Amino acid sequence: MNISLPQLKAFAAVARHKSFTRAAAELGLTQSAVSRSVRELEEEIDQRLFDRTTRQVELTEAGLHLSQRICHLIEEVEQTLRDSQSASRPCQGLVQIASDPVLSSMSLPAWLAGCRQAWPAISIHLKDRSQESVLQSVRSGEVDFGIATDPHAADDLYCEPLCTDPYHAVLPAQHPLAARDSVGWGELSDASVLTLDQQCGMQPAVEKALSSYHVRTSSLQLLGHFAAVFGMVALGLGIGVVPSRAQAGGLNPAAVMRPLRPQVTSTVMLVRRKSRSLKPNAAAIWDALRGLEYEQPTATRQETTKV
Repeated sequence: MNISLPQLKAFAAVARHKSFTRAAAELGLTQSAVSRSVRELEEEIDQRLFDRTTRQVELTEAGLHLSQRICHLIEEVEQTLRDSQSASRPCQGLVQIASDPVLSSMSLPAWLAGCRQAWPAISIHLKDRSQESVLQSVRSGEVDFGIATDPHAADDLYCEPLCTDPYHAVLPAQHPLAARDSVGWGELSDASVLTLDQQCGMQPAVEKALSSYHVRTSSLQLLGHFAAVFGMVALGLGIGVVPSRAQAGGLNPAAVMRPLRPQVTSTVMLVRRKSRSLKPNAAAIWDALRGLEYEQPTATRQETTKV
């Protein structure tokens, strides 16, 4: 079956106006061109769509059935084509990004505000997802790209570092270690350690650091947000291990942060599919994020380790 969009648009216009003359005026075509398109459509589907007289045009039963189904589909096709045209212009259109809720509530809003200044006509929609769901959304094409913390290496994903962030200890303000400029990983032994769970991508790095430096904690509690870590630390329920950017969300006055030594960093990365290039507008936001200046916390020791 060989049916064209102009044929369907001609049919829909005649059905809407019940007039070939008015349909032709709406479409900017001659009446004969509209009549020809409708006739070709009727021949293609082997159905008469209109009953024509010298005074009026009425839909047949087949025409009414087609009209009820096709008009909204034409609108969807045209909107899709408009969206595609917008996406091909890097200065406008919609870009969808997935990120875990911790990044979304802390650093990411300020980063996206910087992108908005560079590309004010691009609409950016942010989707909060767990770390694994961020990567799955990228793989499925639901989003243009993702932002994740230390994602596992995968053959089908391309990851580009955005910024690094050293881990800090979060201590009750009255804790003996709070008077120090920095805290050694080994000094967390026998403590109840609080950190974020794997939904935020930080748990594997923290567990690896604890193992590498032979830290035997009394317990390891995995929480969903920095605020929960800060609150429990302030009440003396443990020592937190979080990236330094966590303090951007507001540190509890009853808690303090101290750099951990040797320094262990987390890396926030841009993530996209290897097999598919970014749309021009998504590529513009990707490049804008790469071009932002990220404030790097000052390490207190020269010894640095990436786990």
